[in-house]
Amino acid sequence: MTHRRHLVSSELNKTHENSNFVETFHAAECYGLMGQIGILSDEQVELLLDQGKISDRRNKMLEALYKITYAKIAGREGNYSYAIELYDQVMEKINVLNQGTQQESAMTLFYYEYSEFLHAIDDTSGSMMYLERAQNTARSNKMKQMIAYQFMVRQGRSLKKSGLRKWLQSIAYFNQNGMTVMETLAHYDLAQYYVGRDELSEAASHLDRAHELAVTAGYQYLQCNIDLARGFLLIKQDRSSEVVSYYEELLNTVHSTYFKSMIILALADLYQKLGRADKALETAMEGLEICQRFTISSELARASLMVGKLYHRHKTDITKAYFYYQQAYGSVLELATRGVPITGVRQSAVNSYVSFLEEHFPGNAAESAHEDLFAFSRELKWVRIKDLFHYNLFLYHYLNSGVGGKTLEALDFPASSFYSATERLRSRGIIFPNFRKNDVEIPSENYVEGLQQYSRMHREKTWVEINERFEKDMLAYHYKLNNYNKKLLAKNLELAYSGIVNRTKYLTSRDN
Repeated sequence: MTHRRHLVSSELNKTHENSNFVETFHAAECYGLMGQIGILSDEQVELLLDQGKISDRRNKMLEALYKITYAKIAGREGNYSYAIELYDQVMEKINVLNQGTQQESAMTLFYYEYSEFLHAIDDTSGSMMYLERAQNTARSNKMKQMIAYQFMVRQGRSLKKSGLRKWLQSIAYFNQNGMTVMETLAHYDLAQYYVGRDELSEAASHLDRAHELAVTAGYQYLQCNIDLARGFLLIKQDRSSEVVSYYEELLNTVHSTYFKSMIILALADLYQKLGRADKALETAMEGLEICQRFTISSELARASLMVGKLYHRHKTDITKAYFYYQQAYGSVLELATRGVPITGVRQSAVNSYVSFLEEHFPGNAAESAHEDLFAFSRELKWVRIKDLFHYNLFLYHYLNSGVGGKTLEALDFPASSFYSATERLRSRGIIFPNFRKNDVEIPSENYVEGLQQYSRMHREKTWVEINERFEKDMLAYHYKLNNYNKKLLAKNLELAYSGIVNRTKYLTSRDN
């Protein structure tokens, strides 16, 4: 077990050049939280912080807690793929968390931490689902308060004054019950809330309090987040030249490679806004190289996109711009294959790549963007392709929008038509998993990652809109595969030629 944990630790520490740095950097906060909510004893926490290990021979529960902790750290280090791998490993043996006297706490902790990770990668519906599972299994008052706090924070700017009082009450509860990690986090989160409302003096006050708590307790990760937030606060106060000096000084004191990359990319963005494009490009390249070297996958798209845009618009170097736009796009797809949604800056990377192709390679943008996603369909007939698309579209919305009415609402799809479509799929041997179970197993035979990615990219579209878009994109892909021969296309897809002619007019029309 110790050997296996060593291998996990080695993979985890890829985000820093010094072995064991990453674990040490996060230890006080991660293990401290488990001690403060009663999952580990004070003695165990002390041993972990002083020696980095405790006796765990044949202790499967403790091994699972290590994995949950390492997954949490990997996610916070921007190593999303490895975080997902570790969370999946815990999920596969989740019954281990039902053993022992602390079964509710261990199971609830996993659901809570997994929810936090999904929230960090912008999987909102998945995050809420696991936070609800945490709520349903929690029994200790401390865990219940933590979960209630997260439900409150997710309301964001829509939070009313009564909610703000609850926020302050949560801070008081965490303080009174020795939950210093949560108290520090709550002050930090409240500062972000006030920044969003442009109440900057209140934000500064809570950041100062959070910083004081983090430094005293040795919470290095939270302290770095607070230091970054102070820079964003200066930007909100229109003190851009001042924040450049602040970030440059901060860069000299930060030892975390992940936070160095964040500061460097923030500086590159500032240099660009201040009209220092050459300095912005040099700095963005430095940030990109760090992300690549240390597997900081969360920032790869952002860094590559920034470099691509600077080469595109500032240097007018189309060749290099194409390389970095494509690199940004590729990093997004790589994460998407592991279940990371295409949202935020990742969606911007996809959109920028496609826009670049449309601008400089008109007519080829769509097929270039979709070649990887549609490769599964090369030898398939049209009916099978559409069946797999509908199955994966429903599956995506089941997992991300919600089962039943929530999926129908997201797709703006009548219930009668929905049941007719799913029954048609069942009659052709495509059976849906039972999503009413807590632990849903999704068979791999009809699950197509390319179609899951496509559904993510167009998750805002209704049933009619996404079907129209899919037909155009898929037919364009197969039109190219069949050497732009519509008769061959009709034959290989087993569609009527007359129908193909009508449905592919857009492929030869410059107006579409």
